[in-house]
Amino acid sequence: MRETWRQAVHLLVGCAIALSVAVYPREWTLPFYAAVLLVGSVMTDAVERGRRFPGITPLLDLLERDGSAPGRGAYLFIVATLACLVLFDPFRTAIGLLVLALLDSLATLAGRRFGRHRIYNNKSLEGFLAGTLVTAGALLFLLPPGTALLVAGVGGLLELVSPVDDNLMIPPGVCLVLAILG
Repeated sequence: MRETWRQAVHLLVGCAIALSVAVYPREWTLPFYAAVLLVGSVMTDAVERGRRFPGITPLLDLLERDGSAPGRGAYLFIVATLACLVLFDPFRTAIGLLVLALLDSLATLAGRRFGRHRIYNNKSLEGFLAGTLVTAGALLFLLPPGTALLVAGVGGLLELVSPVDDNLMIPPGVCLVLAILG
């Protein structure tokens, strides 16, 4: 149940971040997410040192995996957001963040619920396929069909085989593919 809440928040907040990047000018989103990163870093450090914040610490306790640093996933999501905003245009950045939000959440939920065939890094074929195909379907509203399938496939492969946290790998990987495709 805890993982379901975690992934629901990942999906909703991730989609909200992607939407904000798509709607607001880079001149607003770049400093905003830089400030979010700074405030989040300060709060994470304070929580790691034992400081508790009403409303925030219980949320972190609810949403973090056991043994994980508090807010680590959110921190890495914002790092990837900033990197993509600096390196790519807002549309590509928004697509990269949307792929991360959808694919990562859906692959995890489907893999935990229906996963029977482990293929790599203890991840399942069912999770990989569900995350990739649903993400490709969602991208059809924003990209041509071939591009949507390719981008979702790249995102799915990065989620499956990434040697580091996929929050860092999926957005720039997707943005790079979109940049190469033009």
